[in-house]
Formats: sequence, C-alpha cells, structure tokens
Amino acid sequence: MADDDRVSDERFQATMTAISKHFEHEDFEAALPLCAKAAEVRPNCPVVRRSRVFALLSLSRWAEALQACEKLSSDEDDFCFEKAYCHYRLNQCEEALKLIREAKSEEDSDRFQRLEAQVCYRMGEYVKCAEMYEKLYLEDDEESGLLVNALAAHVSGDQPRLAIKAVAEKQELLESSYELCFNLACAYLDENRTVEAEERLEEAKKICMAELLEAEEDEEEGEGKDPASLENHEELASIHVQQATVLQSVGGEEQLKEANEIYTRVLKPRSGNDGQIDTTVLAVACNNLVALRPEGKNLFDSLKRLNVASKESWEQRLTHKQSIEISINKCLLLLQTRKLEQAKAELQKLKAQFKDHPRVAVAQAAVAFREKKAKGAEEVLQAYLAEHPDSEDTLICLAQLHAQQNRFDKAVEALESMSKASRVKPTIAEVVVSFHLRQKNPDKAVACLREAIDYWSGKDGEEDEDTLAQVLKMSSKLAIQLKDKSFAAEAYQLYLERADGSDVEALCGLVQALAVVDPERAEQYAQRLTLPDYGHLDAEDLENGSIPKFASAIRKGAEAEDKTTEDKAKKKKKRKPRYPKGFDPENPGPPPDPERWLPKYERSEYKKKMRKRDKNLARGPQGAMVTDEKAFRKTGPSTAQMEVQADPNMTRPKGTRNKKGGKK
Repeated sequence: MADDDRVSDERFQATMTAISKHFEHEDFEAALPLCAKAAEVRPNCPVVRRSRVFALLSLSRWAEALQACEKLSSDEDDFCFEKAYCHYRLNQCEEALKLIREAKSEEDSDRFQRLEAQVCYRMGEYVKCAEMYEKLYLEDDEESGLLVNALAAHVSGDQPRLAIKAVAEKQELLESSYELCFNLACAYLDENRTVEAEERLEEAKKICMAELLEAEEDEEEGEGKDPASLENHEELASIHVQQATVLQSVGGEEQLKEANEIYTRVLKPRSGNDGQIDTTVLAVACNNLVALRPEGKNLFDSLKRLNVASKESWEQRLTHKQSIEISINKCLLLLQTRKLEQAKAELQKLKAQFKDHPRVAVAQAAVAFREKKAKGAEEVLQAYLAEHPDSEDTLICLAQLHAQQNRFDKAVEALESMSKASRVKPTIAEVVVSFHLRQKNPDKAVACLREAIDYWSGKDGEEDEDTLAQVLKMSSKLAIQLKDKSFAAEAYQLYLERADGSDVEALCGLVQALAVVDPERAEQYAQRLTLPDYGHLDAEDLENGSIPKFASAIRKGAEAEDKTTEDKAKKKKKRKPRYPKGFDPENPGPPPDPERWLPKYERSEYKKKMRKRDKNLARGPQGAMVTDEKAFRKTGPSTAQMEVQADPNMTRPKGTRNKKGGKK
C-alpha cells in the first residue's frame, strides 16, 4: 500500500511539474488535460483546482471556467473573484456586480474594486467608474494604468475637460505612457482642439514605436529593426485611426483624402504573420469611413461595412457612445437606400437599448421626415423635449426642421431656448445671427452677438479667450456688413485688448471705424500703425538713378478701367425671375420633361403603333419563317393581261366608257 502511495505521489509531482512548465511557456492547451489528470489523483487539492480554472481563464473559455468555478468551489475556496470576472466577460454585468458587492469585505478588496470599476465602464456608468479609478490611483500613484482608465472613463462619459484637468500636472507620465497620451488626444478632439490632439497622437506614436522596437530587440537578441517595418503593427492601428479622425474633423480636400487612405489601410485584410487589430478599432474605422463618403456614394459597400461594425460580438466591447453612433449611421444609411422597414427595425433596437438618448429621437424624426411626414417629425422632437427640455441635439434638429420649411422665427425660438452657455457658442450664435438676417432683423442679430461677447468676456480661461476671439471676429464682420461703425469699433477694440494686440488688420479696422465715430481716438490708434522702414535706401542713388517708365503701365491701367466700365454699361440689368404661385425655388422638385413641347410622334419615348399588314412579323412559333401575303406569289401582270396585250384584234368598242360607281 505504501508503494502504491509513493508511485501515486511521484506521478502527481511529475504531472504538476509538467503543468508548471506549460504555464511558463504559456501553452495552456497542453496544460489543461494534465490538470484533469492531476485532479483524478488528488481531486481535493486546491492547487489542482486553481490550475484548472487558471488554464480555462487564460484560454478565454469563460463559460467553461464559470462552470468549473461553480463545480470546484468549496468553503475554503469559493472562486468568488473568478466567477465575477467570468460573468463580466460574458457580459452578465448584474451578476458580476452582485458577486463583487458580496465579497467587498474581504482582505483582497483592491482587486474587487478594480473589477467593479471595469463592470461600471461596461454598463455605461462612466462617472462612477472614473471616480473609482481616481481613488485607486491616489492609493497607488505608481501604477499609471489606473490614471489611463480614469481618462478613458471621462472621455467616454462626455467629460473631456475633466480628463484634461486630471493630467494637467502629469507631464512626466505623458512622456512615458503612450496610452495616456492617446486618451488625452481623444479628450482634446472632443473639445475640438485638433492641433493639440494631433500633437499628442504624434507623441503617443513615437513612444509606442520605441517600446515596440525595444521589445523586438529583446526577442531577436540585440538585432536592430527598421522603424518603418512597424508602421502596420496592430498596436499602432488605434493611433492611426484617431489621426484619421482628426484629419476628418479638420476637413479640407487633402485632409479627407489622407484620412480615407488611413482607414482603407487599417481595414485591409492582414496576413497570417501579422497580429490581429482590436475589433473596437476596426468598428470605429468602418463607421468613420462610411461617414467620410459623400451622400449617395457606394451605398451598398457602406451598408456592408456598417453591418460588420455593428456585429453583436463587437458591440460588447464598444462604448455606449460608439454603439449609438454606429447604429444611428446604419439607420440613416438604410434611409438613403430606401429600406424604410429595415431602418424602422434598427430604430426599434436602438429605442430598446438606449430609450432616453436624444440621438434616438433625432433618428426617429429622420425616419418620419423621410416618409414625408414633417409634422410627425416635429411631434416626435417636441414630445422628447417635453421630457428633456435641455437636450441640445434635439433643439438643434428641431431648428433645422423649421429652417427647411422657411419658418426662421420658430428656428430662432428653438435655439434661444437652449441654455445660455450653449447658445453663446460661436457655431450656434452664427446660425442664430443668419436666421435673424434672413428675417431682416439686424438689431436682434447684433443683440445676439453682444450677449455672446458679454458672456465670454467674463471668462478667464485660455480656451475661453480663444472662443471670445472667434465671437469678436464674427461681430466685426457683421458690423461691417451692416455698416454699424460703433459696433465695429467696439468689437475691434476688444479684440486688440483681449485676443491679439499685434493684429494689424484689426488695428486698421478699428481706425477706419473710429474715423467715423470718434476721429480723435482714431488718430491715437493710427499712431500705432508702423510704416515700412526705408532706412536702407540711399537718397543720392535714388536721385541719380533712372526714372522708371510708368506711363505705359498707367495707360494700360486706364484702358483696362475704361474697358471694364464699358462692359458694365453693356451688361443688362438682371431681373428677378418670377415663379408660379406656391413654387419653392430652393426645393423645385423633379425637372420638367424637356420634350414636353414636341408632338408625341417626335418624342424619344413614342412607340409607333403596328399596322395590320405588319402584325404577322411579330408572330409565329420559334424557328418559323415569317412571311407576308405576297411572299410565294408571282409579282407582275397576270397571264390573262399578257394575252390581251399580245392580241392586236382585241380592241375596245367605240362609245364605251368606264362605269363609275356611286351617285353624284
């Protein structure tokens, strides 16, 4: 009996040694059957149980790992953390939270807190997730990954300013962590600060490539590798896609073309030797590429890409913001392809998943508008605003709907019902001003800009100063357009004091405006205008030099002016076209038929009627030879006629005439 126990112990030790070696080489497939073999020898050994669960978790077999945890759990080891993690990976967040909260009183609560933060992120509770990660980072500030996750939660929760504030004094960490630089760039992009976003992405790319080169050198025992060969590495794909997003936000023909090339390169199928790109990155690239294309172009390919991006297996890894954007774009694309029923089905899925989101209401209004139910679209938006009166997206959509129907007063009313902080933004203020001008209300347009100037003048932040500069430039242009010299002088003066005191163009504009309103102050500001320096010129050389011939140039200029005045005189005055009653020139509908004045038989679509004698040409069995009535008859005069013509004695008697039938 002792010999059997000794043999059994030796077998067990050999099996555990083999399992340990497989774990060191990360060969979990080979270790898994050995774990089962060791469990046969010692089924109650906690190390064997842990080894089996660890192997299943490392192979990402979450359902099997959960079953093993429930089967192998005991009073000594209940596998609570492993169960919660399996539920989290299986997207069963409620069950995972329940297990975490039950085990929070244990000593190893730190890892449970981290898992709870991850579960909150998956459930879309980004504010709570960011708070938990920031608290964990305060307890362990050496682990920069906690701060990276906190920034990701802030950005996903539409709080980019909090993300920027969290790393305001963490320059050393930004220089060493490409993930931190990447998340900060995402925050800058959400704030529409594209220059800073592009700089951070370039820095993130350099740090990431340096880390990849170092890892490659360690694996290849010091052999150097060309950085250009790492350009298509899977770790850099997310940075490339975000760089393309920045270019897409900037706009411009060259930028959009470059963004298109980047998306296409990332989505290109990869060989077996290359690593696989993260599914979230691929989904974002598919969505952005579709949004980049002009409306109505490559609809089939775009729909195919969005179907790939909205896979159920991918949706689990997307944030709520990304899932909504992809689903909304898919719904709008289905509307473009005139697949209304599929668009409605996609909209129902959206409403079930994100019931109270404003973009869902906007998509529902778009479906109603596509069905030519403008009133229904307005009712949908008004119903959502009754429950969420501060929804900016819905108010902007409602204003656009009113503007398309030339109801600019209603559009202004919708935009002015936004909060003050929202309606004084340069983009919103510019739209409100244009609507006021369309209604020929310049005083209200000036009042709108004055409100924006007063609001941003009271702010002290660097970003607020940039916004104030945009509003002041807009105000000066409007003042010149309205010939309001007083308002123009006020805008130019404030711009020079708060934004850029060295702007020569603004100084010239201020002098011109004050020359009408306050000449004395205009002279004071005119003294600040610096003339070109002519100190490098020698007066004697200029006197002794030849006089340039300007006569021919002046003559040519005068002739050109005379010619332009004659051309202007010859031009006839353009009259405003008169349209029929109820005709909208902005939405004229389908063009009239260019052949409407031609007779029917001259039109290209005219189909000539078939004559009776041609009916047989279109009939007959397959292979039959269609003929007419005279096909097998001899043409020419009959035999009787030929005989009469040949006999000379056959003459007509005198006095006979041809009888004509009928009466006169």
